[in-house]
Amino acid sequence: MAGKIPRQFIQELIARIDLVDLVDARVPLRQAGSNFTARCPFHSEKTPSFTVSRDKQFYHCFGCGAHGNAIDFLMGYDHLSFVEAVESLAASAGLKIPVDAQSATVDPQSKMAKAIYELQDAVSRFYAHQFKVHPETSRAITYLKRRGVSGELAQRYRLGYAPPGWQNLPSEFSRELLEAAGLMIMKDDKAYDRFRDRIIFPIRDRRGRVVGFGGRVMGDETPKYLNSPETIVFKKHKEVYGLYELLKQSPRPERIVVVEGYMDVIALAQNGISNSVATLGTATSADHVELLFRYTDELVFCFDGDSAGQKAAWKALEASLSFLRDGRQIRFLVLPEGQDPDSLVRSEGADAFLNRLDTALPFSDYFFRCLVRRLDLGTLEGRAALINKAKPLIGKLPAGVFREMIDKRLEELAGHGVVEPSDKSAKLVGPSESRVASVRGRVQPSASRILLALLVQNPELAAMVGADLRSKLRTVNKNGYLIEKVLRILDENPGSTSGGILEHFRGAPEENFIANLIEWDTLLPKEGIRAEFSDALMRFSHQLKRERLDELIKKSKKMQLSSEEREEMRVLMSQ
Repeated sequence: MAGKIPRQFIQELIARIDLVDLVDARVPLRQAGSNFTARCPFHSEKTPSFTVSRDKQFYHCFGCGAHGNAIDFLMGYDHLSFVEAVESLAASAGLKIPVDAQSATVDPQSKMAKAIYELQDAVSRFYAHQFKVHPETSRAITYLKRRGVSGELAQRYRLGYAPPGWQNLPSEFSRELLEAAGLMIMKDDKAYDRFRDRIIFPIRDRRGRVVGFGGRVMGDETPKYLNSPETIVFKKHKEVYGLYELLKQSPRPERIVVVEGYMDVIALAQNGISNSVATLGTATSADHVELLFRYTDELVFCFDGDSAGQKAAWKALEASLSFLRDGRQIRFLVLPEGQDPDSLVRSEGADAFLNRLDTALPFSDYFFRCLVRRLDLGTLEGRAALINKAKPLIGKLPAGVFREMIDKRLEELAGHGVVEPSDKSAKLVGPSESRVASVRGRVQPSASRILLALLVQNPELAAMVGADLRSKLRTVNKNGYLIEKVLRILDENPGSTSGGILEHFRGAPEENFIANLIEWDTLLPKEGIRAEFSDALMRFSHQLKRERLDELIKKSKKMQLSSEEREEMRVLMSQ
C-alpha cells in the first residue's frame, strides 16, 4: 500500500499537520527562539539536544542524529510502519486516504497475508489448548518444569504443544492456507503436519501477529529446533523472537539482549530478565539491528561460548556497523565455553548474569580484540594486516565522534595515522568569500551546494531562480540535478516545507544528503539569507559560464567552431 498512496495526498497530509503540536503531544517542548527543544525521545540524555522547527516542519537531534518530518517522527516514536504512520496522521487530520490507495489493501497478496495471519493465530491457540488437554502433553509439561518454566510464563509467551501423529490440525483449517503458511507439507499426494510432538513457540511480530512458529523436541531427536519456512508474512532476517512480549513489559527498555534460542529468552524471562530476544535460526542481520534500535539505545549480543557462537557474534558486529551512530551502544557478552544463556542463568542466578551484562565488552574492545587476534603488532606486517582488516569496517561506521575515536584507537595500535576522513564526515561549511560561517581546515562547499542547502531550508527562495539558469541545471552535476529536482517539486507543490521536500526523497539514494542539508546550521541571520542565496546564484552562474567557456576553448583546438559557437565564446570571454 505504501507505494500506492498518491504522493500528492502525502504532501497535503504533511501540510495539514503541525509537527510542533504532534511532537508536543508526546514529548513536552519548550520554545527556544524560533525553534522548540526537548530531551530526545530516541536516546537517553540529560541536556536537551532535540529541536523542532515549525518553519521547516523538521526535527533533528544533535545527540543521536535522529531527524525527519511528521511521518518519520510517528514511525520512530510510535513504532509504526510508513503506511501505519500515514493512516494515523490522516485520521488525526480528518483526511480520508484516497480510494485507489485503500483498494491496494485488497490485492491478492494482501488478502492472502491477512488470511495467513488469522489462520496462524487460530493455530497458535489450538497448540496452546493442546498443551492443556492432550493426553501426551505431560511430557511437555515435565520438560518445561525441569527447565524451570512456570505456567505464567508459558501463558505469556503462549507456548503450545503439537501432538504426535501425522495429521492433528483441525480439518476446518484451509489446506491451501496451511500449505501457504508452511504448517502442512504435501508429499506424494499425502499431507502431514510440519510440527509433530514438539513444544511450540509462536513467533509474534511487534504488533502481536503470529508470523511463524518454532518447535522443539523434548528428547534427543533431530533436528532439535524446527522453524516455519519463510512465507509472505515471515522473513527470518526481519523478525526476532520475544520482541512483542518484551515491549509489553517495557516499551522503551534501556537495553535489549540478543540471544540465539527460544529457550534462552524464556529462561532469562523466568529469572526476571525480560529484555531479551532471539534470532530465528539465522545470523543477525542489518534488518534485525535496525529494528531493535527503534526501541533502545543499547544492544548486548550474548551468544554461546563455542566457536559457532563467536562467529555469530562477529557477524552481528558486521551487521551493526552502519547503525552505530553517536548515542548508541553495542556490547558483547562472551560466555564460558559450553554455556548458553539458559544454562548459565539457571546455574549462577539472575544477579550474576546481570553483572555479566553490565560488564560486557564494549564494541570498540571486542572489535579490536577480534582484529588483533593472531596478529603480531610488533611487526610492520602485523600492523599492516590490522590496517587492511580494520579500514573497510571502520568506513561503514556513521560519521561522528564515535567513528573519530575508533580511528584514533586504530592509529594508536598501528603506530601512525591511517584512516582518512570520508566525504560523509566533512561538515558543510562555507567558502571564505561567502557570508556562511566557515570552519578552519574543513573542505569548503561549492556554490551549488550552498544553493541547494538554502533552497531546501527556505523553499520560498525558488522564486529567485531564473528560467535561463533552470534550463542549464540538469546538465551540470549532481547538485545541479538536485536543485532542478527540488525546484520542480516546489513548482508542483506550492507552499511546501522542508519536511515536505524531504518526503519526496524517501527511499531515494539522496534522502540522507537532503536531510543533512536541512539540518545544516548556516549561522545566517534571517535578513541575510536572501542576500546569501543571491550571492551563491551569481557565483554558480559564473561557474557555469567558466565551464562552458573552457569547453568551447578545448573544442576550438580540435576543430573549427560554428559561427554561433564563436559568438558565444566572444560573449563569454567579454564577461
